[in-house]
Amino acid sequence: MITVITVIFALLALVTVYFLIVTRFSIMLQELLGSDRKSEHIYWLYSNRFLIWLTDRQVVISAILLFNYNRLVRDVVGRLNPELDGKDVLQISCAFGDLTEKVVRKCVTEGARKIVILDLIASEITHTRSKLEDLSLGERCIFVREDAVNLSHTDESFDYVVIFFLFHELPLSKKVTVLKEAARVLKPGGKIVFGEFHRPRPLLLRLSGRLFFSVFEKYAEEMWGAFNPETVLDGETPFGWVMSVKTYFFGNYQVFSAEKLGPGEAYRVEGFINGG
Repeated sequence: MITVITVIFALLALVTVYFLIVTRFSIMLQELLGSDRKSEHIYWLYSNRFLIWLTDRQVVISAILLFNYNRLVRDVVGRLNPELDGKDVLQISCAFGDLTEKVVRKCVTEGARKIVILDLIASEITHTRSKLEDLSLGERCIFVREDAVNLSHTDESFDYVVIFFLFHELPLSKKVTVLKEAARVLKPGGKIVFGEFHRPRPLLLRLSGRLFFSVFEKYAEEMWGAFNPETVLDGETPFGWVMSVKTYFFGNYQVFSAEKLGPGEAYRVEGFINGG
């Protein structure tokens, strides 16, 4: 038993060291070397194709989110409803591409007209594209290298905008800008859907979360209150919204959706659901 416990702790230590090197250490090294300012804030983990391939293992990605990854993905994809036939879908940031693959397959199955996958990092786009090679996408699926704070798309271009664990990586001002840009390009009747961190209820999770964020994600704790998507959409956009939030794992994670109302329709909050 002692040997098993020792092995488990050794593996956890190795994983921790690995993530420290490819995340915070990489930022420190880039700053010392005077890297290109456009990429100096981007972890090696997301910019290096080999590291993306090495890390993109279901057990690793799931463990990062305390084995709630699949629940969150199912909820996000499930909110692309009631139908996708003839719809235009935008996903902002594709990360390791697993969610993107599920979104695209659902879009293809249900007859979506256009799917735009947007990311600032070329390596992530390449990795994600490789997961979709078996699909006959033609011109229906478009990959765009672009910054989410300044979308090139015109107003009211998409029926759905999907964002998955991007906000926690951005400083507060950029969080707000990205959400407002998503609202701008969304059609009336369309829906923004995102999965993210949320302020957990148990004190132990809050303490461990603060420790984790201080080491790996310095902007993530803003998801606990400083960044309030309901307030941003209701107070900083000229649209009405129907919003709902479902939380997971004692409130540690959330899936948020906001339906954009047409002119004259009243704002309302649909509900807050504790998903366990």
